[in-house]
Amino acid sequence: MNVFKKISVVLIGSLFSSLLALPVMAADADRQALLTRLDGLTTLEADFSQEVTDSNGELVQQLHGHMALARPNLLHWQTDAPDETLMVADGQNLWYYNPFVEQVTVYAQADAVAQSPLLLLLDGDSQAWADYEVKAEANSYALQPLPSADSTQSLQLVFNEKGEAAQLQRIILDDGQGQISTIELENVKLNRALSRELFKFEVPEGIDVDDQR
Repeated sequence: MNVFKKISVVLIGSLFSSLLALPVMAADADRQALLTRLDGLTTLEADFSQEVTDSNGELVQQLHGHMALARPNLLHWQTDAPDETLMVADGQNLWYYNPFVEQVTVYAQADAVAQSPLLLLLDGDSQAWADYEVKAEANSYALQPLPSADSTQSLQLVFNEKGEAAQLQRIILDDGQGQISTIELENVKLNRALSRELFKFEVPEGIDVDDQR
């Protein structure tokens, strides 16, 4: 092989490697852009309305409720009657309480983060971020699980383009089996002091506990 052919092979190989690296670099940039937005978020409190559709696009459930989060690891998520439930992440455990069935299920919070991309909102340093590819389009960020991820759920975060950088407007959660939850946030309050009582859970008397830790 003469020197010109060698140079051509090297240049083509380098170009091919660079082209393969472009999607990875773009994904890393999109992830960093999202993390930068979330870095401006210390607390968020909002009312929400939620619609759940099945794999055929049929509406199967409508919910309303209230949520609050305090980064890096606290969450309060409550849906109103008649479908009343309460989810609390206290930094160590994730509690899910369903008064209708009189049961509380408790998980180790670190394990729960690996199973649900929604909980990534709480912690930009969580190792679980490495399990998702992030793609940005305008003020929307889509998180898709990699084949190596424990979860099959995907997440889309839509920010209010006219509000503060960290002001979430919509959350779309796909369970990976065709059920999609679209959550619209209203009356959003950012970076205000929140009562720590929101992020504490005590098992009510007479309620069964399903401990999954």
